[in-house]
Amino acid sequence: MPLSYGKTLRRLAAVALAITSAGAAPRAMHAQTTVVTFNTLTESAPGSGTRFIGNCYVESGFLFAAVGLPCSGSASEGAFLAAGPNSPLFGGGATPSLLLNSPTASLISVARTDGSAFSFMSIMLAPFDGAATSVTFTGTRTAGSVTQTVALSGIQSGFQMFSFADLFAGVTSIQIAATNEFGEPLVKFDDFSVMGGSSVIPEPSTYVLFGTGLVLLVIVTHRRRMQA
Repeated sequence: MPLSYGKTLRRLAAVALAITSAGAAPRAMHAQTTVVTFNTLTESAPGSGTRFIGNCYVESGFLFAAVGLPCSGSASEGAFLAAGPNSPLFGGGATPSLLLNSPTASLISVARTDGSAFSFMSIMLAPFDGAATSVTFTGTRTAGSVTQTVALSGIQSGFQMFSFADLFAGVTSIQIAATNEFGEPLVKFDDFSVMGGSSVIPEPSTYVLFGTGLVLLVIVTHRRRMQA
């Protein structure tokens, strides 16, 4: 009986150690994707298709700011305009989008409200009033910056998606600058898609460690009784 009991304990210990070794390998968590859709924005009046929403806009933990204008206080103008599908000039999509509509501020800065880094993945763009438009994105990192420029055709109908893969990975902010064929800093954008940084968590869990400790404790106690 003692021999059989000892074998059982050794087997339990071997299984526990195997589980611990397998679980001890670090496991990367899936990065979380966030899409800022602007879908909660409403028209200032039924059928108007537009709404002035100030110089800054926050959604899903991201701050969109008109560079050079204050977010709060006595703002000089409503730099951002919510563009709904009911307006012939601001339309192009079935849901609201955003437009920088300011002669003073020509840049949009996008950053997390908590200041952490992110990876800018893609965005939907449409020209204002059918004007050919050039849009430049500049991402800021600790080690420097990265820039990409895209072109919108004047005959483009509706929104077009632009994807950047890993070009803007690990940035702390994105600046958006637009210039159309008439020299106006106007562009409509929607579905600003980003991905947070992945993290690594250790395994095994607390329960596995606790179970292993119990098995080893039983083994030690049994050996002491056998030696007594």
